Amino acid sequence: MSTKHIARPPVYIVRVLSVFLALFLFACGGCDPAQSKNIPAQFGQEQFDDIIKVAMDEYIDPGIDTSRGYTGAAEAALRVLPFPLILYPEPFYKKQDQILRPIRIIPGKVLKIKPDAKYVILIPDWEAYEKKRDRLEEQEQKQRESMSNAQRAERARALKEQIQSEQKSMDDAWKEVAFSRNDFLDVVNWIEENRGDYLTPPDTESFHEMEQYDPSEFGLNFVYFAAANGFLKSLDPHSAVMDMETWNKIRKDSEDSSFEGIGAMLRGGGPADVIVETPLPGSPALNAGLRAGDIIRKVDENSIENIPLSDVVKMIRGPKETIVTLTVERPTTLETLDIPIKRGVIEQKAVSSTYIPDSPLAKFTNKKIGVIKLSSFLFDRTYPSDLIREEYESLMDKADGHLDGLVLDLRGNPGGDLREAIKIAGLFLPKGAEVVEIKGRRDSKDETNDQRPIFLNSAAAPMIVLIDAGSASASEIVASALKDHAAALIMGERSFGKATVQSLENHGDVIVKLTTARYYAPDGYTIQVYGVHPDISISSEMDGSFPPRFREEDMWQHLPELQERKQKPARQAWIKRLQDMVGDNAGAEEFLKSHKSDAIKPDAGLIRALPYFDALSKYPAP
Repeated sequence: MSTKHIARPPVYIVRVLSVFLALFLFACGGCDPAQSKNIPAQFGQEQFDDIIKVAMDEYIDPGIDTSRGYTGAAEAALRVLPFPLILYPEPFYKKQDQILRPIRIIPGKVLKIKPDAKYVILIPDWEAYEKKRDRLEEQEQKQRESMSNAQRAERARALKEQIQSEQKSMDDAWKEVAFSRNDFLDVVNWIEENRGDYLTPPDTESFHEMEQYDPSEFGLNFVYFAAANGFLKSLDPHSAVMDMETWNKIRKDSEDSSFEGIGAMLRGGGPADVIVETPLPGSPALNAGLRAGDIIRKVDENSIENIPLSDVVKMIRGPKETIVTLTVERPTTLETLDIPIKRGVIEQKAVSSTYIPDSPLAKFTNKKIGVIKLSSFLFDRTYPSDLIREEYESLMDKADGHLDGLVLDLRGNPGGDLREAIKIAGLFLPKGAEVVEIKGRRDSKDETNDQRPIFLNSAAAPMIVLIDAGSASASEIVASALKDHAAALIMGERSFGKATVQSLENHGDVIVKLTTARYYAPDGYTIQVYGVHPDISISSEMDGSFPPRFREEDMWQHLPELQERKQKPARQAWIKRLQDMVGDNAGAEEFLKSHKSDAIKPDAGLIRALPYFDALSKYPAP
């Protein structure tokens, strides 16, 4: 077993801060490590036990609840079967009609593998459940059609609270059962003896489009690998075990490359609607008629209600020249449309830049403003910090050697390598400035900037950082450091709220990603759950609204919040002066209102931010 620092392939990352959210359809295939087909054939109980030992020795919290861990392991082991089974605590199952929403109650028959077992295994009637689900979803859709946007947002908030309540009831029931390692082994032994009965996927539309295991290849290695993931996921949502091929794919997909898909940015998933953020210019999605704001209801006739975004992405992506049909609801016209899209090759850049005077957005400022967009802190061969330097130099050439201002766009950036976060923050901070403090189970360390900065905030050249709910982990390290050092104005929406550090270790033929530390901003607080709050909230929605977003607090078993950032009166007074000068930002709002029906969504967040450069040149940061 080894832990190495990332430099160039083939060595691997020692500390990675990432959420691996499938925010971009063209950038992520929604890899679920537990469902990978590249699991080492020899992965068994010995490897499972080794990973549990690593967790016990290295996890940030020494007081691991092993009962909860083995519960998660058993649940995952049953779910990974080609015909998935479900584990319930018996007290919960008997009262589920009083606890769960009807759509969460799955018909089927239950069995007990031992007479004295305090848990049951549900063998679902997936066909009956699909019919029931379709009926309930149809009713729900009719109700949504009659709701205003505000009512839909309130409905989403209420649903989130209901889901959390259901999860807590399940957790309480498992505590009552006190599930043990012996119970887990009983479940695995039962799977070994009976898995032949569950190698054929359910004969339903929902399962037809999902990748399934070849029954001849499905062995106990899949069961133990899924169980290891289930145990780690019971600790927190960011710990996991991955096979090498999955990890390499995640790394490579974060860097400049091409992918086969439809070319659209999505958001939502799970209890929230899956919404087309925008189709990309020239993409198959745009050419087929998909529009910004479309709500995806079905993929190839399969409902995606309550399905995680990563799974929706998996359903939509596919080889070029093949067809995927999306059933979408278009709120602007109240139409429901079936849109067939021929998949193509989509190009992705990890770092890109825009020189505003050369773009259609020049009307919002007469200054020479550059925008650098960073999509990920992960990489395969080229450091994102080096790419940012290259893009910055390109912007300087276009600006004849002087930029009037710079935007660092971290929206939708789920994080990545800690060292890169420190280096990238250092590009915009004085040498020696503290970037982040890492506090682990046994030690802590202050990380300071040792880079040569390329851009320092000033009245002559101010800086804005854009964030949103998809800005997580490494993105939040950069944003909080620049905020605490008054190096930038932070604008957008509250960030994701992930302030934990994951160490990655090579462990045989797999990678173990384990939460081993928290990180703290230069002013001594942690943004865990709280997120980075923008100095000025601006919406990326065309109508200026702030709909519910998926964040760390919505992930079950997340680490709790600690102290929040304290307000600084001088900074608050400065922000008020900026807001007073910009006022209602009428020019930006009028433009967005007149372009609300465009097929490609204008960048509302950037459009609302650009007018603040005039104010920043008059009122520099204190």
